[in-house]
Amino acid sequence: MIILPHPVSANRYWRTFRNRTVRSAEANQYRKDAQFAFLLAKGQKHAGPVRVSIQFHPRTNKDGSASKMRLDIDNVIKVALDALNGLAYEDDKQIVAVSAELAGPVPHGGLTVTVEAA
Repeated sequence: MIILPHPVSANRYWRTFRNRTVRSAEANQYRKDAQFAFLLAKGQKHAGPVRVSIQFHPRTNKDGSASKMRLDIDNVIKVALDALNGLAYEDDKQIVAVSAELAGPVPHGGLTVTVEAA
C-alpha cells in the first residue's frame, strides 16, 4: 500500500512544447513525490500482471468537511497510474484490473494505492 499526495489535475498534467505533448513541471514534481512515497513505503516492482486499487481522498475544508471542489475520479486514475509507471510495475501494460473509489477526506487530500500481483 502506498500513500500518494493529492494528484495534479489531468488538465494541468500535459503541456504542448514545440508542437510536442510533454509532461508539465507540476507533473514531473508529482512523479518525484510519488517516487519518494513509493520508496518510503518500501514498495516492490512487479514483473507480471498487476491489479491496482485506488482510494481518492479529497481535501478537507477548514471546518473538516470534504471540499466540494474535487478532481474527477477518472482523471485521478490516469495521473496515479502514470506516476507509478516504472516504480510499482515496469510498464502500465501489465495492469489487468483497476478499481477506484472516493474515500473519506483528509486535510491535504491524497491517494491510497494498492498494487498487487494478478
